[in-house]
Amino acid sequence: MLINPTIRTMTFEEAREFGDYHQGLMLDHDCVSYRLSAGTKDNMHVLESGPVLYVITLNMHMEYVSLDIYMPKEEDAIDSIFLQGEATREMLGNDWKSLSLIQLVTRLVKLFA
Repeated sequence: MLINPTIRTMTFEEAREFGDYHQGLMLDHDCVSYRLSAGTKDNMHVLESGPVLYVITLNMHMEYVSLDIYMPKEEDAIDSIFLQGEATREMLGNDWKSLSLIQLVTRLVKLFA
C-alpha cells in the first residue's frame, strides 16, 4: 500500500550523529526516523507491506532507480539496490519507465531472491 509519510531534511544534530558533512533526508513514520539515501531532486515513493517499508527512488533525468528496504526500529535500510543507465534496462527491462510502482518494486525485490 502506498503511504505518504513525512520526508524532511535531517537536522544538523542528526547529520553530525551520522558522521555526515551534509544534511541528508529523513523519513518519519510511526515514531521512527529512517535515514534515506535519496537526494532532494529525486522522486520518492513509500510502500508499506506489513511491518516493511519499501522506499523507491526514481530519477528519470539521470536514469536511475533504487529500492531501500526498512524494518521497524531500524533507522538504516536493511537492504538496498541501485541501478543506473544500461544496468536498469538490463535488470528491469526496457519498459521500466512505464511500469507501475507496484510492478517496479516487485521486479526490484525479485533481484534480491
